[in-house]
Amino acid sequence: MNKLYLALSSILLVVAIYLMIIDSYLSSLAFFSLGILYVIVGWQEKANQQKNALFYFIVGLFIITVTYLGDFISGNIYLSTLEMYESN
Repeated sequence: MNKLYLALSSILLVVAIYLMIIDSYLSSLAFFSLGILYVIVGWQEKANQQKNALFYFIVGLFIITVTYLGDFISGNIYLSTLEMYESN
């Protein structure tokens, strides 16, 4: 993996974990960006190293899927809670 990608993914991982610790809603965006970066790395490495490319691609897709579904589910829970408070 290119040193730029390694540095950027390390920084994004540290920022995402820090945002998750301080309970910020932006942590999911940081994890989503990390997943996109891993997918890009996997796509660019497919010509050089097939095994590493597949690993980064699968991990990136997993991170993207988990963060997207997590935000979707939590958004529906917040919406249901808001409707419940408004009805009272």
